[in-house]
Amino acid sequence: LIGNILRDANSAKKYWHFIKLMGRSASHVCLEVALQTQPNITLIGEEVEAKKQSLEEIVNYMANIIAARGNQGKNFGIALIPEGLIEFIPEMKVMISELNDLMANLEHDGAYQEASQAQKYEIITSELNPTSAKLFNSLPAAIKAQLLMDRDPHGNVQVSKIETEKLLIEMISSKLAELKSQGQFIGKFSAQ
Repeated sequence: LIGNILRDANSAKKYWHFIKLMGRSASHVCLEVALQTQPNITLIGEEVEAKKQSLEEIVNYMANIIAARGNQGKNFGIALIPEGLIEFIPEMKVMISELNDLMANLEHDGAYQEASQAQKYEIITSELNPTSAKLFNSLPAAIKAQLLMDRDPHGNVQVSKIETEKLLIEMISSKLAELKSQGQFIGKFSAQ
């Protein structure tokens, strides 16, 4: 399937395809698919964890590849992402752990339950450590909502339901706009 998408991307030459693959706790499926299909970008969770990469570093890495291709007139490509990527990012792992504990405490808090979404974000931010609060505030609203709503029976975030690919697309889009304003990116970015 990914081989077909690669062929289509090389033919249509207009989209970056962000593909999330199975692999919450291990990225071996993503690695094997990458070895067989040769995509433009492949993220491996274990490498992200070993290098202690932040979300910002991952976004910068991907944006730089996309910008380099775009500057050559290649405004298309494939990025493979394992579904558990965010659990491999050390700062995200810490924030998710804090959110799990916090949400368990707020579950029966009437004031929190009746608060607006913006108020809930303020309450959450005030209870997280400063690093986690900054990271939480940097996330797109849809991802914040997913982090707060989708819980498993044990009260933990259901990582596989977080749309990591959409998170990356939105953050990369912002980074590319910044690069464009600095004259470092002359291409176009359209993602699926």
